[in-house]
Amino acid sequence: MPTTPPPETTPPPPTKDHGRKALGAFLRSRRERADPAHTGLPPGGRRRTPGLRREEVSLLSGVSLTWYTWLEQGRDINVSPQILLALTRALQLDEVERAHLFRLAGLPVPEPAERSFDVPAAVRTFLDTLMPNPAFVIDRCFDILAWNRAQERILGSALLDRPRRERNSVWMLFREPLLRRLMPEWEAEARWLAGLLRQQAAYELDNPRFTELVDELLATSPEFAALWKDHDVVEFRSSVRRYDHPAVGAFEVSYVRMALEEAPWLSMICHFPEPGSAAEARLRELVTGSR
Repeated sequence: MPTTPPPETTPPPPTKDHGRKALGAFLRSRRERADPAHTGLPPGGRRRTPGLRREEVSLLSGVSLTWYTWLEQGRDINVSPQILLALTRALQLDEVERAHLFRLAGLPVPEPAERSFDVPAAVRTFLDTLMPNPAFVIDRCFDILAWNRAQERILGSALLDRPRRERNSVWMLFREPLLRRLMPEWEAEARWLAGLLRQQAAYELDNPRFTELVDELLATSPEFAALWKDHDVVEFRSSVRRYDHPAVGAFEVSYVRMALEEAPWLSMICHFPEPGSAAEARLRELVTGSR
């Protein structure tokens, strides 16, 4: 006799309720761990529980007591970045805790007010381990901050020894004749990189370095000025780059971009040839002097 199969017992899709409860629980845990002596509040009497009272968090943050209480209770309310930043200051959260708070609220994590452009030592070491594959680190303005010897062999030490203002991927592409000779598909590279720089503008409009770079290129490169006027915007996609190097001839490499988790405004660009290909042999010859 046929039987009806039992209904599937797949778990329900996640809802906002879980995030609200996690947000409330996290706020409460930070409030209970906060040290009242470090908040600037006047010393009070004996406390029955450790940490801050809700009323004190409300006073320190400027967020109403009712609103803050609702947040801790996991109520279905919208919360703004301004409120979260005020709570971050009141509860004296560090960068990791602040990022976690914003993610629980479903909001983009704000970057630190002061961004470090020092490339971590471990990243510099990792660049060297990628040899003989070329790799380098850039910021959102495409300034080249670190590179390995393979990248130097492709571009030449003379280019990478320039002042930082000129040691920039976009500046080199439009201003340095050597790059035009190295890249047989220069026009496509130029259009793509101009569109990528335009896309980065949304992050860097208040950055004086970004303005300096764009203004200089507009004044000195008619090709860049024409492309910039088009307002084309592209996002990074892993692809293939072709070189025609005077030392070893033509070869192509794939490339990928990896964000640095500890500094998301920095990226590592890594190139690699197809294993066993003629391109791999030519790149190895260029970098190491042997096939």
